[in-house]
Amino acid sequence: VMEPLPRGTLQPTETAMSNEALKQHILSFLNDYSIEVTSHDAGKLDAIAAELKPGTSVYVAHVPGVPLDDVVELAGRIQKLGLTAVPHVIARKLESREQLDSALGKLRELGVEEALVVAGDLAVENNAFDSSLEVLETGLFDKHGFRRVGVSGHPEGSSAIGAARVETALKGKAAFAERAGFEMRTVTQFGFDPDAVVDWEASTAAAGIHLPIHVGVAGPASLRQLVKFAALCGIGSSARMLMTRTGAMANLLRTQTPDEMITHLARHRASNPSSRLAKVHFFCFGGVAKTARWVNTVLSGRFVLNDQANGFRVEDVN
Repeated sequence: VMEPLPRGTLQPTETAMSNEALKQHILSFLNDYSIEVTSHDAGKLDAIAAELKPGTSVYVAHVPGVPLDDVVELAGRIQKLGLTAVPHVIARKLESREQLDSALGKLRELGVEEALVVAGDLAVENNAFDSSLEVLETGLFDKHGFRRVGVSGHPEGSSAIGAARVETALKGKAAFAERAGFEMRTVTQFGFDPDAVVDWEASTAAAGIHLPIHVGVAGPASLRQLVKFAALCGIGSSARMLMTRTGAMANLLRTQTPDEMITHLARHRASNPSSRLAKVHFFCFGGVAKTARWVNTVLSGRFVLNDQANGFRVEDVN
């Protein structure tokens, strides 16, 4: 079991890593990345698909005010484009077991085979479920052939639920996956503190949770956009750290990239062969196509580490 390191501390093997080796580890971490869209991207699917390799996992967020049927329809369109649609199923937005049954049935008819199951912060009136585990335990995912599911992870905690309940819930979902034979992974909320992710990986392992971790990372976006969405998602402390690092108000409109976060976590994975950090999942506050172009530029090898080897810059991305 990995023990959390003091903030800012590198393993001995990390300091000795050559720049070329680190670049290869960054490429390995970013390979097979996933990305997230919302209903607002429905009119841009062809442009988005043109930036993604076939089979890329594209998560379909269920944003406030959007009916579940729209999420199902958008997931079907994404699947038809040769991508792997992963719609969000939000427990507290479900009005009945029958609604879930119908939605999963329609998704399977459209060729969709995966889902991200989360509790959700906002509930509909008279919601039928209160937790993602309740939804999984209906047996409806098994009935409709959904055996690969993601569940949420919160390295920086959840203001809506609380740390103790979050850990208990994740333990319950991990136990369910083992019992039901599901292929389950955790997909974390985005953040800007890589040490929080490393510490969370260690603390969940110590709690007996060994699910693969897909690390949520914010794609290129302005500091103003990042701070806005961080506040909405309850990760204000991480956003404050980002503002301190970037010079706060002077850079509100400047595009921020996740190179430091990715470099730190790639180095950690390389130095810890038992690490469960499997891949990167991108939240696209600056635009899905823009994020995909940035990642693809990195994957093409067109990036240079900075002098401290704790971040990198890429060639200009149109």
